[in-house]
Amino acid sequence: MAWDRWIRGQLGHRVQVEERRVARKELRRLFGKTVVQIGGSSRFPLIADSLAPVRFHVMTGCDVVGHAHCPTVCAELELLPFATESIDIVVLQHTLELSEDPHQLLREVERILKPGGRLLIFGFNPQSTWGIRRLLSTGLDSLVPWQIRYLSVWRAEDWCRLLGLEPELTRYAVYSLPFAKRVIRRLFKGAEHRLARREWPVGAVYCVRAKKDRLSAITPSRNPLRRLAQVQPLRPTLGVGRCHGRSQVDVGSAANNAEAGCIRDCDDRRLT
Repeated sequence: MAWDRWIRGQLGHRVQVEERRVARKELRRLFGKTVVQIGGSSRFPLIADSLAPVRFHVMTGCDVVGHAHCPTVCAELELLPFATESIDIVVLQHTLELSEDPHQLLREVERILKPGGRLLIFGFNPQSTWGIRRLLSTGLDSLVPWQIRYLSVWRAEDWCRLLGLEPELTRYAVYSLPFAKRVIRRLFKGAEHRLARREWPVGAVYCVRAKKDRLSAITPSRNPLRRLAQVQPLRPTLGVGRCHGRSQVDVGSAANNAEAGCIRDCDDRRLT
């Protein structure tokens, strides 16, 4: 896989280490039993440090390396093999940028997420030195990461809102220049540390965390009879239900009696 080959290089390893650091910090703040990572490197999953007891790593192709602590699942990214509303946390590691149909992939993610579940989207930031490097790339450059389309932060958040996934926060990482030579890195090491300390929105990589709206799971039915059939009768606490029902009936009858009494009084006055 092109991504695995690039990850073994110096730039790819630097990106993978920073993304794993951000993922570890975010995953330890989230609670859930099941976490799924879609895409990324099969040799270096971001969810390896997750506290969730059930973890899956979804990859395309069959030449993947499985891990005992993180089982690998071979599947199509646009047709995920998980039940609806069965996953607590989903991590997308540059999957929207590499997918042929990112909209369908995001719909599948929204489908398998539980109401209140979290989504972590890792992507390359076009408003960074890496974005400038991509604009200056030629056909001789490798496919990853210079020949893929970069998804901006505002577009990723906009796609999430359309599907009922409300963005909560955005983190940035990798402030080094897109060069593998250590001499160039040493010249800008001080500026890199200052930008990383303040976490300015010019990092080469971003992480968008979104939460699935609990109300988005309620899909209204077009047939009103079917909606009435789905309504379950409430079972009130013993000794409360009858009194509550009487009070409602009594209040309604009292209001009707009062209204009828007022009409009679008005009629009597008119006759006199």
